[in-house]
Amino acid sequence: ARIGSKIVRRPLFFTGYGAFGQVRADVPVFPAYGINIIQIEVGPSAVFPAPDRVDLAPVRDVQRVLENAQKAGVAVNLLISPHYMPEWFLQQHPDLRVRREGFLQYCLHAREGQDLLKRFIGVVIPAVKNSPALHSICLSNEPVNLEAPCRPGRILWIDWLKQRHRSVDALNECWGTHYRTFDDVPLPDPFARMPGPVRADFVRWNQEFFAGWHRMLADEVHRYAPNLPVHAKAMTWTFFNDGDVKYGVDAGLFGEFSQINGNDSVNFPNPPGSEFAQGWQLNAMGHDLQRSVLDAPVFNSENHVIPDRYTHTVPPQHIRAVVWQAAIHGQSATTLWVWERTFDPHSDFAGSIMHRPLCAEAVGLVNCDLNRAAWEVTALQRAKPDVWILQSVSAATWDGGAYTDCLAKLYEALGLAGLKVGFVTERQLEAGMLPPGTLFIPNIHHLSDAAFATLRRADTPIFAVSNGPVVERDAYDRLRSERLRTVLLAYSYPGTSAKDLWGRILDRKIGPERPLVWDAKSPLPQRQPVWGVELRAARVQHGWVINLFNP
Repeated sequence: ARIGSKIVRRPLFFTGYGAFGQVRADVPVFPAYGINIIQIEVGPSAVFPAPDRVDLAPVRDVQRVLENAQKAGVAVNLLISPHYMPEWFLQQHPDLRVRREGFLQYCLHAREGQDLLKRFIGVVIPAVKNSPALHSICLSNEPVNLEAPCRPGRILWIDWLKQRHRSVDALNECWGTHYRTFDDVPLPDPFARMPGPVRADFVRWNQEFFAGWHRMLADEVHRYAPNLPVHAKAMTWTFFNDGDVKYGVDAGLFGEFSQINGNDSVNFPNPPGSEFAQGWQLNAMGHDLQRSVLDAPVFNSENHVIPDRYTHTVPPQHIRAVVWQAAIHGQSATTLWVWERTFDPHSDFAGSIMHRPLCAEAVGLVNCDLNRAAWEVTALQRAKPDVWILQSVSAATWDGGAYTDCLAKLYEALGLAGLKVGFVTERQLEAGMLPPGTLFIPNIHHLSDAAFATLRRADTPIFAVSNGPVVERDAYDRLRSERLRTVLLAYSYPGTSAKDLWGRILDRKIGPERPLVWDAKSPLPQRQPVWGVELRAARVQHGWVINLFNP
């Protein structure tokens, strides 16, 4: 950062907007608004408008934005938008038209589409890579992979099954099937019901393929610009929701191809009368998960802080709290949705922050405050977790809402008990990684054998947040003969609340000793902790920094 005439190394927070024409036009005025980053996009259909034509005009437009941004002191994140596949290309390759969900409406398994994306990257990245204003590359927009069976996908599926099970007899034992060879195994249709053991393998294969597809894009970017950071705009709810495990998005696997933890997340104002003023939990939990699997900054490049077409008043305090608290939980860059104005009530831009000057002012002010307190906020980000929660793909596949409800309530309870929460994933356990402190298992009944074997080596407390045994079944729903030694923390689905768990955590004095927020109005002997305030603390050079948040 430049301070006066000096260049100094220090933490820097980026806050701004996406994602269309208005952010490009307003680059020169953004510093006066307290804004220092934007997101823009360019996609293959713009650069390849016809089979025999490469149009460099969209690339030159990006170059002009980068030049203007450099002059203004504004960083630019470039989304390379692989969902904009040229129509002529799909007509040339009709097999790429398959049933899918999400923005990516073509077969991802096929080599033809991947080759065109590589060509596109080969045109764009060399043209922009040397710009000092280029912050990073976003590889995909709200990525999900739910695709009907295709021939290239089946080839990849069979190869994966061979590597995972080694023999068809081993596969049959796990699935309860009677296939004679691997070649007899069909690629399941994710739009139809499938047997549980088959689904367990399909979910993992889909996650690994989708991360590999993104790695292909990342590798191609790094072929031309080895030091250019990349990330993907993964929707944070797809990391957790049992209903979204089908989409193939795994925070840990996405972290393996990223240099920045990319996401798209949501924190809207809650209706009057709600327990909390805003829906803070998803941002906090998603950021903490990502920082647990990749120790790198979080970039929420589509930060939804106001619902589309929302006509009610949004207090600027909401905006400030969203951006500030996201930083406390690991975010170092964000571009808010969306810097556009419209008077069409049906448009996604209706009611946007550009209609709300006090909210826009709050964005700039909180960015200035984050950079003013950058060392202290960074210390809070870097503080080690006090406790860990197990996040499990097997549980999301098998245990449904009884797992995800417990996970969300447990996270909320621990955070409001003054504890910094980290995560350990099932895949990390499979790799032999154990957290160095107290671990909570949130009503998980299914866990892989490799992860279970690692848990058995733990020499720190393990709390089973459940009304009975946990991890008693393997990834294919087979009952284990062994039981894990745990301490029970009572939870019943769906009746137990986050506040119930919070009280039990405080009563048991679980986790390291930490400061609490107390009710000052109560007499000292009967003074009670206050529910609903998050406290984060970290050591700094001359003492402690403490962040209090009352959502």
